[in-house]
Amino acid sequence: MKNSKLLAGFVIVLALACGAGAFLMTACSDTSTTSQEEVAPPEPEPITNPLTGATAEQGYDESIIDEQRIVAFVVENSPDARPQWGMDDEQYPPDIVLEGEVEGGITRTLWFYADFNKLPEQIGPMRSARPPFIRFSECFDAIFIHWGQSHSKGDYVGASTVFKDDVVDHINQMSFSNECGLYDRDHSRGVSAEHTGIVYGDKVKAAIDEYGCRKHPETPTELLFNETAEPMSDILANEINLDFSDRTNWETKHWTYNEEDQMYHTDAFKNDFKRDNLLVLFDDTEYITKANYEGPGSTGSVTYCDYALGGGEGKLFSLGTVKNIEWQIDSDKKLYLIDADATKAARDAAEAKAAEEGLTEEEIKAAGDAAEVVYAGLNPGRTWIGWASQNNGGELEIIPNEPKEEATEGEGADAAEDSGDSAEGAEGTE
Repeated sequence: MKNSKLLAGFVIVLALACGAGAFLMTACSDTSTTSQEEVAPPEPEPITNPLTGATAEQGYDESIIDEQRIVAFVVENSPDARPQWGMDDEQYPPDIVLEGEVEGGITRTLWFYADFNKLPEQIGPMRSARPPFIRFSECFDAIFIHWGQSHSKGDYVGASTVFKDDVVDHINQMSFSNECGLYDRDHSRGVSAEHTGIVYGDKVKAAIDEYGCRKHPETPTELLFNETAEPMSDILANEINLDFSDRTNWETKHWTYNEEDQMYHTDAFKNDFKRDNLLVLFDDTEYITKANYEGPGSTGSVTYCDYALGGGEGKLFSLGTVKNIEWQIDSDKKLYLIDADATKAARDAAEAKAAEEGLTEEEIKAAGDAAEVVYAGLNPGRTWIGWASQNNGGELEIIPNEPKEEATEGEGADAAEDSGDSAEGAEGTE
C-alpha cells in the first residue's frame, strides 16, 4: 500500500512537472513568435466567372458563385435562323457557344451563361434538344432551356429519355406553363414559324423559380484560365476552316484572327461574331436513323448525329496561335483540357530519367505514366467550341498567314463569303 501511494505521488508530481514544462515551452514559443515580424496570410484566390475567367473588376458578380447555376440555351443555326437574336449582344454575348451537328448536315448551337441575371433582351431562334447537347451541358451542371425535344424510337435514344435517365433540370416550351412569359415568337423576319421561337432574357430567373430548379451548383467543370492572355505556342494560326463532318461540308466554318482587337471573327452567323478563344474538339460520331418520322416536311425518316463524348484530340486557338490538346470527360462528368505537348514532354523526361537509373522497361513506362499531367489554360474571355467528328470526315485547316507588316497595301482583306444562304439542309423539326 505504501509503495502504491509513493507511485501515485510520483505520477502526480511528474504530471505537474510536464504541465509546467509544456506551459514554459508554449510561453517561450509565444514570446518568440510575437518578437518576430508577423507573416501576412496568403491572399485568397479571386472568385472568377467559371466560363470566362472574368474577375469582379471585369464585371463578374462573385456573390452568385454558390447561388446560381449555369444556364444553357439551344439555339438554331439553319440559314433561315441567322443572325441569331442575342448572339452578338454588346453587353451580354454568350460566355461559351458550343456548335455541333444534329441532323440533315445542319449544326446547332448551345449557349452557356454563368449569370442568368445578365442576358440579352431576347435569345433565339430557340430549338429542340438533342442527347449530345444535353450530356455536354451536364459537364457544367447547367439548367437546360429548349423548345421541344427529340423522342426515342427504335434504336434511337432521344432527348426525352436522356432528360429522364440523367435527371437533368430542363425547361421545355412544349410542356412549360409559361406563366412568367419566358417564351414567345418574333415574326419580324418573315420566315416560317419554326425559326421564330425566342426567350426573353429578363424572364429566365422567374422561369427557374417557377419550374423549381435546384439553385446551388454541384461540382461543375472548372475550366483553367491563364492570369493574363498569352500565346498558345509559337505556331501561328491566323485563319482556320472547320468542316464538322463529311455531311456538313457544304458550309465550312471560317474564322480569321484580327490583330487589332486580338480576337477571332466569323461572319458565318450573318453577324460579326468574335471570340477570344476557339476550341476544336474531335469526337467519335454515329448516325442513327429513326423510321416513320412524322415531323413537318419529313420524308418518312430522320437521321440523327450522335456524339460519343469519349474524348480525343483537339486544338486550342488564341492570340493568333494554336496549341495541341487532348480532352476527356471523367466519370463525374467533368471536362478536362490537357496540354498535349507539355504532358508528352513531362512523360518523356520522366522516362529518360528512369532509363538513366537503369530501371526495367516496365518501370520506365510506369514512370512515364506517373508523370504530371499538364492542363491547358484558356485565355480570359469568351470561347467558341467546334465539336467535330474524328471518324466521319471532320476536317480542320489552319492557315498561318504572314505577319501583317509583310503584306502589301490592300492585301489581307478576307474575301471569303459564307455559303450558308445558298445551301439547303433538311432538318427535323422536333
